[in-house]
Order: sequence, then structure tokens, then C-alpha cells
Amino acid sequence: MVALHLIRHGQASFGADDYDRLSALGIAQGRVVGRQLGARLGAADIVAISGSLNRHRDTAAACLEAMGRGGTALSIDPDLNEYDPADVVACHRPDLADAAALRAELATAPDPRRAYQALFAEAVARWMGGQHDGDYTECWPVFRNRVLAGLARAAQAGAQAGNTVLVFTSGGPIMAAVQAVLGLDDAGARQVHWALVNGGVTKLLASSKAVGRVGTGWSLSSLNEQAGLDGPGGLLTYR
Repeated sequence: MVALHLIRHGQASFGADDYDRLSALGIAQGRVVGRQLGARLGAADIVAISGSLNRHRDTAAACLEAMGRGGTALSIDPDLNEYDPADVVACHRPDLADAAALRAELATAPDPRRAYQALFAEAVARWMGGQHDGDYTECWPVFRNRVLAGLARAAQAGAQAGNTVLVFTSGGPIMAAVQAVLGLDDAGARQVHWALVNGGVTKLLASSKAVGRVGTGWSLSSLNEQAGLDGPGGLLTYR
């Protein structure tokens, strides 16, 4: 049995010109996750795999260092990357394709983060709806298939080296994985997506005979674990 710990990246730089950069809080979240996983896994052999985005790799670095595994080789797989949120929003609201226009609209809202989430939820529902696949640089079915292919490769790597895999990725890939394992419809998958916290850990188990394909033979062991993040220290964030 291969255990895959899917770790959502720490808080990135929402509202900045370069979103793909961990905030100081995001780095702290990565360290908390590392201490929790270090206590749980002990000296077990691990395989560490990350998407290629900066927020994935930097979360991995903070986590592995806190685990005392700073020298662990980190494999990079771009198939574990997030979908492009700017493209998803722009296809839904072409008038907000320019980042400055989006910031200006959000600045007029009483709560810009809440306003963005409402807009983003509508945009993601359109993206996943299947009626406009040709509009997107990467439509939902293509995204889902490449993520599941990356996770199958991660499971295969784990089966060859210790059966414990740490996967540093984003909310979208975790949503796609949970949907495939539980057989959720798209609306149910989105509910999972919006609940995922920065630094949350979702654990999947894959039988040794099923590592080549996410689905049958896989099970959900835990979803969105938040140990160490949900205390009084203010480390719990969603974006």
C-alpha cells in the first residue's frame, strides 16, 4: 500500500504582482506541516515530489527542513501544477483579463477577498461546466487528466521506494484527486476545493496493484488535515 500525502502550498502573495511567492506566513505554514509530518513518519523512507511552481517548491523546502530531511531529493513534475486562475477568470469576465482591472474592481468591494472568492467560484464553475472548453488554454478535462497522470507516477515512485510519498501541490490538483477517488460530481469537487487550507494535508492510499491509475484501488484516508495550523497562532488561511 502506497501512502500519498498531498500537501497544499503555504499562503502565497494574493493581490501582489507575483502571486507565485510564499508570504512569511506561508513559509511558517510549511514548517508547521513539516514538524507534524516528521513526528508522524519518523525515520520512514520518503519520496518527495513537487509541482514546478515557486510556491510548491518553497513549501517543500520549508517542510522538509522542518522534518529534518533537508537533504531529501525533490523531484519536480509540472503535471502537479495548478490550473491558470487568471485564464479561468478572464474567460468568465473578459473585462477583468488585465490584472490592474481586476484589482480596481476588487478595491471597490467592502471585502475584496470575499468578492474575489465569489467571482472566482463563478469562473471555476464555468470552467468545469463543459460548455466552453474551447475558450480555455487548459480546459477542465485536460487539467484533470494531466494531474491524475502525475499522481499515478508519484504512486509508482512510492511503490519502488518506501511506499510513502509527499506531494507538494495546489488546491486544484487535490480537488481532482479527491473527486477521482470518491467519485464526486463536479459540484461536490468544488466544495472540496473551497474548503482546502494552505498547508492542509490530504492522504490517499493506493493498493500496490492500482498505483498506475488513480481511481479503483485508491481510498481517501484523510482530508484537509490542519493540525498545528488551526490553533491560536493565526496560521489558518485559505488563499
